[in-house]
Amino acid sequence: MLFTSSAYGLHLDRLCGILAVVMIAGLVTGQIGAHIWAGFGALTWLAAAAAVVLALLRLGSVQRMAQIFALLSVLVALAIALLRPEALPHMQTALFQGTAFSAFLTSLGLIRAPVRASRLVAQAAARLFAASANRRAGAVTFGAQGLSVLFNIGTIGMMSDIAENHARHATEQGRPPINTRVMTLCALRGTVLSTIWNPIGVGFAIVTTAIPTLDPVAFLLLALASAFVITCGTLWALRKETAADHSPDPDRSTDLAGGRALAVILSVVLGLIIVTLVLHRLLEISFLVAACVVLPILSWSWPFVEPEIRAAMKNSDPLGGLGKASASMANEATIFLAAAVIGAGVTVGFALLGWGAGLGGEGVPALVPILGCLFLVPLAAALLIPHSVVVVMIAQLLGAGPIGAAHPLALGLSLCLAWALAISASPISAMSIITGRQLAVPAARIPFDLNRRFTLVALGLAAALLVVTYFWL
Repeated sequence: MLFTSSAYGLHLDRLCGILAVVMIAGLVTGQIGAHIWAGFGALTWLAAAAAVVLALLRLGSVQRMAQIFALLSVLVALAIALLRPEALPHMQTALFQGTAFSAFLTSLGLIRAPVRASRLVAQAAARLFAASANRRAGAVTFGAQGLSVLFNIGTIGMMSDIAENHARHATEQGRPPINTRVMTLCALRGTVLSTIWNPIGVGFAIVTTAIPTLDPVAFLLLALASAFVITCGTLWALRKETAADHSPDPDRSTDLAGGRALAVILSVVLGLIIVTLVLHRLLEISFLVAACVVLPILSWSWPFVEPEIRAAMKNSDPLGGLGKASASMANEATIFLAAAVIGAGVTVGFALLGWGAGLGGEGVPALVPILGCLFLVPLAAALLIPHSVVVVMIAQLLGAGPIGAAHPLALGLSLCLAWALAISASPISAMSIITGRQLAVPAARIPFDLNRRFTLVALGLAAALLVVTYFWL
């Protein structure tokens, strides 16, 4: 036997690592260099080719849903090429958008390893539980929003585990323990709400990429304000539920170290956002491409800040690590790459039928489809339809059309709010599954029972915010 299974896996990871380098470097260099010389645009094609080959190599190991969407994207591309070749430039744009999604997700996968191994992140999360009893729910909810920029969905499990540890220590010391279920739900809600404004989140990236007239900086400020209003509103509306956690913190001895760690992590998050904004403005590139620059640099530099991480990663293979990062995000990367192409095909089909032209026209006020997105996407998610696919298709259909041109802020906010609430409403979302596992309940109980009131209150607040945005911004 020439290769063992482990040797094959190592070679596959290295090959995927090489392709990931080509994809990310080609995309970034092509997008930046195109402002200097048009010939640099060819590198974007090279990045797209690498993204497609990377998806094909991982196709056998991704979920069935991703495989189905990959097949559909091929069929849609062939149908457009044969039946409507004049629409191929539109499909090319969609392919480049899908490539940017794949590069971004791979870059996001890179940062997960150092963040998961970081003692600072764990100390910062633990510090949130040291807040006074009447402020703890707010501290955990707001804190989870900041931490999830780096830790993503891992925030929920990490904070739930810390809550369990606090409760166990309190019980051992004869103190009333904190309510771990309430704290886990607060961590879930904070992580959900962060997807509204997180500039290196997938939902934010999809929206800012699909709406050409949207100013990402203005939209980031609007999304932050909206998330703040919804957070405060839901905390107030659910105050009786969170009041079930009335115990003092069982261990305040780590306040100083935890406070410093929290300050460091929040500074890193703020710095990450600022650098992304600066690159977006200076280099005239999208947030998505800017994140593909920032995230790999952060993942490379983080081990030099924390010696424990540096020791653990000292002998790691960079290409193999990049290949593993691409593997960890293979499902999402394949779905988003395919959905971008399918969405473009659907847009072409709708244009032929004349459906897209009427949306937001004289017959149908633009507020109707904008509010429709807010309610449709969470409803689809509750019916087990992946919200990511629905959002990508709607963004493709409306983003570059009359609604996106006339009301970019309202449409963008609608899609980001719908993305967040769909996660909260879906029994198959990763966040619902993780929360169900932490609380030892079926995942379906999270959206349909334990978190139902939060979703409904947030939906009402989101609708009000959209109306205000539509008429005043």
